[in-house]
Amino acid sequence: MPHTVAVRCLFINLASHDGLLACSDSQSVVASEPINHRIGDQELIPLLKKTLDVAGWKTQDLTHVACVTGPGGFMSLRVAVAFANTLIHRLRIFGGGIHLSDLFQIRASNQDFVWLHSTKKHELFVRGFGLFAALWPEATNLSTDVLLEQMPRNTAWAGELIPEHADLFRAKQPAPVTLQPLADVLPVFLGHQKFSQNLLEPWYGREW
Repeated sequence: MPHTVAVRCLFINLASHDGLLACSDSQSVVASEPINHRIGDQELIPLLKKTLDVAGWKTQDLTHVACVTGPGGFMSLRVAVAFANTLIHRLRIFGGGIHLSDLFQIRASNQDFVWLHSTKKHELFVRGFGLFAALWPEATNLSTDVLLEQMPRNTAWAGELIPEHADLFRAKQPAPVTLQPLADVLPVFLGHQKFSQNLLEPWYGREW
């Protein structure tokens, strides 16, 4: 049965370049640990303990776990989702999967913008928000050439791009979105997510 109130939630993001493990209640991020490199599941356990200690929580205090399920590196997503599912199963708590683009939407304060995420040298995921939602309502895998042809001039954008893509879009579309710090918006964001006791699945967005 869906559950929508995050009380003591563990947030897991290994999909981003700037990953994060955080303890959040309904009011604030109580403790957090940045993760800016690829890690294995054996490293997540001590990081979880460290973050819980700072928050003053114990593992059994957790009521929810929210995990970014994609897009991202193949192994990073597998590790994150497997770890989240272990907590959901063993602690009998509620879990929720989060698409990475939704984090950018809340950080962009509902501005009209296009979210971008590099996948290959000549491909990326794109999703439109606000006025651009009609163009790409769901995350869609496109070539950079096709996207630049379809993207209106001076479109505001945000996302995680490889250096080649970042240089290209800064030259062709010089209007990056200003983003709020994740910690400032995460508690409200989590409070609006749907949680259940169903196990999570990674989101890769295309066949491998």
